[in-house]
Amino acid sequence: MTKGRGGTVSRVLVLLPALVHCTGHDGATRARATPVAPAPEAAAQASEEPPAAVSQPPGLGPPGRYAVDVRKTLSGTHGRDLAREDSRASFVLELEPNGQASACRGIRSYSTYDGDTVHNVSKTRQQQGYRGRWQMAGEWVQVELGIDDTRCAKEQLYENLAPHPWHLRCRKLEPAEHGRFSAPLLACALENEREHQYRESFAYFVPEVITGEWLLLAPGDGLRVKWHDDTVPPGGNPPKIELKPAQGRVADDTWMKE
Repeated sequence: MTKGRGGTVSRVLVLLPALVHCTGHDGATRARATPVAPAPEAAAQASEEPPAAVSQPPGLGPPGRYAVDVRKTLSGTHGRDLAREDSRASFVLELEPNGQASACRGIRSYSTYDGDTVHNVSKTRQQQGYRGRWQMAGEWVQVELGIDDTRCAKEQLYENLAPHPWHLRCRKLEPAEHGRFSAPLLACALENEREHQYRESFAYFVPEVITGEWLLLAPGDGLRVKWHDDTVPPGGNPPKIELKPAQGRVADDTWMKE
């Protein structure tokens, strides 16, 4: 049994810990331009300037803001026992033109497990901020996010287990690949999940849309995901997944709201 600040997690079977605008000159201007060797002072200043803008992810638009709001519920049986869950998770990812990246994720979850001889209740809350870098690797966007408690206020899930960095590999997901949403999404896989001490990815990575489980993000205000399980995983019925535009802007604290 592991005790966290949000509550006691016992034998609950519900799974708890989840684009660069180039401004150029016309041909005449370029023809008149004469290269001049910079003075030592100018060269020193140039070396201290921010790194050049990163090549844009193909078809994703300019670097910017991507987000998701996931509402996950479960109501199902395990033998003669009944399991219920109500979770809300939000993830906000910002990709800057200079290759910098930041993110904030948060989740709250309320679960019960009831039977003839058992009655368990679990309430958990967690929020974590990240900063790092992103770059293109072919068609993939590689995002390396390290822990940064200044990005958003930290709420640690477990007293004795610390969150770890997130290494994401993302790509453009076209509507034709799944038919559930009319606009392209950013689909991300978590590459270093085995390094995590608990399942930090719980409720963020959505199944059934395409093969595997993916963190699905929409640009701007973000994506809203409605996810319902009617059997305790691994159960016989597939999850019911619904993707819609976010109802209002997905913010760092969206996961806290009812």
